[in-house]
Amino acid sequence: MSWSQVSSTRHERPFDTIETFYRAIAAAGAPLNKEHYLITCTARLEVPLPPASAVEQTWKALRQLYPQLAAEAAEAADTDRGPRFVYEVVTSTAELDAWARDTFHVDPDRSADDLYEQLTPSQRFHLYYLPATAELVFRTPHWRIDGIGLLHLQSVFVQLLADGTDPMVYGSEAARLCPALDWVAAGLGSIENPGGLREADAGAGAGAGASAAADEELQPFLGEEGGRRRTRMLQLPTLPVTLPAGPKRLLQAFAPDTTQRLLSACKARNITVTAAAHAALALAAVRFALPKHEQQQQQQQQQQQQQQQDYVGFNAIDLRRYLPTPWNGPAAAISLYHTGLPFRVPLPAPPPSSTPTAAAVHNQEEFARLSQTFTTLYRRNLRLSTPQNIFDFLPTYVERVMQLLSRTPADPLEGASHPELSSMGRVNETLPAEAVRGRARTVRVADWWVAVEVINRLLLTNVWTWAERLVLSVNWNEAFYAPELVEELLQAWREELVQGLLDD
Repeated sequence: MSWSQVSSTRHERPFDTIETFYRAIAAAGAPLNKEHYLITCTARLEVPLPPASAVEQTWKALRQLYPQLAAEAAEAADTDRGPRFVYEVVTSTAELDAWARDTFHVDPDRSADDLYEQLTPSQRFHLYYLPATAELVFRTPHWRIDGIGLLHLQSVFVQLLADGTDPMVYGSEAARLCPALDWVAAGLGSIENPGGLREADAGAGAGAGASAAADEELQPFLGEEGGRRRTRMLQLPTLPVTLPAGPKRLLQAFAPDTTQRLLSACKARNITVTAAAHAALALAAVRFALPKHEQQQQQQQQQQQQQQQDYVGFNAIDLRRYLPTPWNGPAAAISLYHTGLPFRVPLPAPPPSSTPTAAAVHNQEEFARLSQTFTTLYRRNLRLSTPQNIFDFLPTYVERVMQLLSRTPADPLEGASHPELSSMGRVNETLPAEAVRGRARTVRVADWWVAVEVINRLLLTNVWTWAERLVLSVNWNEAFYAPELVEELLQAWREELVQGLLDD
């Protein structure tokens, strides 16, 4: 699924499975003019600010460096070759200017939070420059790019802006289009077995073998099917509303000295920061999780069943470290090179009190168990043949995930309502917080955040470090959660992380 030149100026490639997955999710919200996972990523600049004309020129230069910024989606009805990316080579400055007029915007009145909450979806990648708040807002569908790719893109943008780089029209930029993940990962055989698919799965049986491997990978999630569930699921209380409203976000940042203590504690315990954050998030959610209605009615009779609940979700995993050069670095910024792996971990029962925050008692042993469990999951080498090399069957796996997640509950009020976590890691390892001194000006990103639109009952959370501060972030849909609950849960998440790592 690499790109094919179909005319002197036109290049195409089919959408791969992960792009198709996110496009299907986006399409589900289209009738409501909303889009689940729509990305808003903001860099706040330090004054003095560059003129809007310089920012626009940089945007055009970035497009020439990363032509996939301007690739359009061709639907099945538009082509006999199925849904695909289409890129038209720039042949004149007038064409480049026309693209910039459609995708670059100067908004003198609104803030990045305003845009996050108010803008409607677009299939294009847009840049908004907000002089009043000194913000650059990168807004894009998730099927175009992922978070790590976006960091690479923003880092290059800041350098181009500092250098005052002018866009050049050469007509050869299509050579820098990024291949699809399915194509890049196709040759990643197992470390113990460089031949890729095991012999038993080769040839005519490869399809069946890939399907079986995908189902094996999905066992934590498939445990919910066929009446095999033995424990109830972690669910947060949501409002009795069926249609989504607008997206909301909250974040909290730790002071640099506390951040350093937290990071040092993770290192001393040989756990990842993401795993520690995920363990703390799970324990925070337990404080607010309430028994199902029928369990509340029969609480005395079902005490034993309520002693455990399962936390089931997907861990977001960046795949770039497995990919060959140059697709493991900045050259592949405009790409979707990640996947999600399912997990199921048992949690303690929620407190019986009607005020769970008051009744919550921190459990050091539970935090240690959960953080070690999540560390094992996050550190798994996905190319090892034990338990299995996921690259052997990645397209089949993504298709199977799409099938499972597309199922909707009979009662929309019973939809999944647990927190999911995605880590952006140490942002400043890619996008510097220090001043970038270029040939034209000095540019410094003073602050940074990312958020996605949410149109279901999930809480989508992020963790990252910026300028020596650990940040916890929550995105949700205001139709489904009382804001007080989200605020209290975010505070509980912070408390569980501090208690789990720093209270000995």
